[in-house]
Amino acid sequence: MTLEFDDPHHLLSAQARRMMQRCADFAQQQEGLDRKLCVYVRIVDDEEIRRINREQRGKDAATDVLSFPTVSYPAGRTAGTCPALVRREYDPEADACMLGDIVISMDHVRAQAREYGHSEQREYGYLLTHGLFHLMGYDHVKEEDRPAMRAMEEKTLARVGLTREE
Repeated sequence: MTLEFDDPHHLLSAQARRMMQRCADFAQQQEGLDRKLCVYVRIVDDEEIRRINREQRGKDAATDVLSFPTVSYPAGRTAGTCPALVRREYDPEADACMLGDIVISMDHVRAQAREYGHSEQREYGYLLTHGLFHLMGYDHVKEEDRPAMRAMEEKTLARVGLTREE
């Protein structure tokens, strides 16, 4: 999977980008997708994510991560079970199927890493992975959907070495 980063304030190190790329590659493997995929990742502060959240979702609040999928999967289905829907998002310029956009607030990364007692690397790895699974059709709004999404996130993060015990 290709991650196209937009980090205008240079908030991510090269090491952070490499680790996030590993998360993306393992998330794609977990989902069983063998096509070339691309995701746009924008790194912002709380002020910017609040603006995006207000404009796109009508919620006037900063948050940790936002996901904007290009595919609308049928209820109970994910990218791995809908390859034709993913294939429709092929972008010849990127030579990949576009899954969507993820926006991550580094202000939230720092605060939540402190709050949960783990590294910023674990937090932005988790937020990227969480966003990727949203782009692949997973959700956690309904309680019965939460375990499947959490299991995919935890398996992916474990493969990268970003476990809760870190």
